[in-house]
Amino acid sequence: MPLRIVYVSTLEPHLTEADIAGLVEKAAAFNKAHGVTGLLAIEGRRVCQILEGPDDAVEALFRSIRKDARHSGVTEIVQAPIEATTFQDWGMVRRPMIDMVMAAFALQ
Repeated sequence: MPLRIVYVSTLEPHLTEADIAGLVEKAAAFNKAHGVTGLLAIEGRRVCQILEGPDDAVEALFRSIRKDARHSGVTEIVQAPIEATTFQDWGMVRRPMIDMVMAAFALQ
């Protein structure tokens, strides 16, 4: 059964927009290879992300994010098994924070 994890974190202040773009690009490729989809929103240094996919892949990815020195204050908001992924047609995309809020309400 697929798993959904939603978390928030704060990016370290030394990261540039180019660093973030590179991180997003690498993450999208990794996630695609492991069947992980979701939604990523970054506003300033604040991050909110929905991860969905095979439970072992999502759990491993989230453990990696918790250990990543580029993130601080990683806080899990939701971890729940789901019947099906919501973002399978998107892969892993970056959207404005307001889109994240709207997606969160739609998942309820």
